[in-house]
Amino acid sequence: MRVLHLVQHLKIGGLEKMAVTLMQKSCFAENSVVVALQGSKVDALAGWPQLKEMEAHLVFLDKKPKFELAVVEKLVAIIDEHEIEVIHSHHIGPMLYASLACLKRKKVKHVSTIHDAWYLNNFKQRLITKLLNKICAIHWVADAQVVADDFTERTSITTNDTILNGIDCTQFAAINMEHARYQLGLPKFIKIVGCAARLEPGKGHKALITSMKELPDDYHLALAGDGSLKAELHAHIISLGLEERVHFLGNVQNMQVFYSAINVFCLFSEREGLPLSILEAMACGLPIVATDVGGIHEVLTPKQGILLSPTAQSGLPFALTKAIKLDRGQSIRAHAIAIADVTQMSSQYDQLYKGLTA
Repeated sequence: MRVLHLVQHLKIGGLEKMAVTLMQKSCFAENSVVVALQGSKVDALAGWPQLKEMEAHLVFLDKKPKFELAVVEKLVAIIDEHEIEVIHSHHIGPMLYASLACLKRKKVKHVSTIHDAWYLNNFKQRLITKLLNKICAIHWVADAQVVADDFTERTSITTNDTILNGIDCTQFAAINMEHARYQLGLPKFIKIVGCAARLEPGKGHKALITSMKELPDDYHLALAGDGSLKAELHAHIISLGLEERVHFLGNVQNMQVFYSAINVFCLFSEREGLPLSILEAMACGLPIVATDVGGIHEVLTPKQGILLSPTAQSGLPFALTKAIKLDRGQSIRAHAIAIADVTQMSSQYDQLYKGLTA
């Protein structure tokens, strides 16, 4: 079996990590490739050095922001060169190009994973999705039941399967907190709230920073990730006088170290599908505070953390102080392994590929 995973780019993010991990853990990994529409191999390896070990399985098309018909031809050439049997697209841009390529290579099966349905708020993207579903044979997979329901409500398209995201639980396991903080340059004798998300709109960083003002001085915030809002967030921190209590760590390469260094993980997003960061944090035994969006409530119970409405910013300080008192460690980790181990996810997708090509 030869599978091609198509993503928009290979910058570190939940969707991208899911696609890469899925390919690596698949029983078809040896004959599979990951193709990124945008970006170059040099830039991807600089920002995500772990990709080096699978460099031979990576292809970059360096697409410009606007639609390029020539990219379809490049994709078809890759399909022919690697004798691809299944193309697995992740999100709308890759779904569009994969669909057009499959119209030219009708024997190739197309699986498309819906990681969230927020993009369907856009009329044009909703129209493209519905049109492609009519003219192409797309096997739709949602990464959470709430995503499947939302997708159907907005498009009238019924998903074929729901397969929960998975993580490599052998990779995400807690190490010594003091050593982890030393590696990241974080202070020792404080309580640290951690957030791992791109510094982009919709991820709730400003609300999380603001909540620090309502917490005791021995509560600090560590932010893993980079993005367009960094300067704006830094200015907000200065306006609140929190320069000593908020730590920008940039893109952390070893996230196991990050999760091990903090006391509680918080993701106050306006929208999500099923974020891998929450699963990774739980695999490291961390209690969670998160917004009740997307599929988060499908994996998080009161034993592992606290759910808040995206509009309940005023409740963040109390939720954080409550969550930090929850029992951390093996019981939370066991829950993550039971519901989101990558071997289970990979096996389900492998069976799907086999069934489609049988």
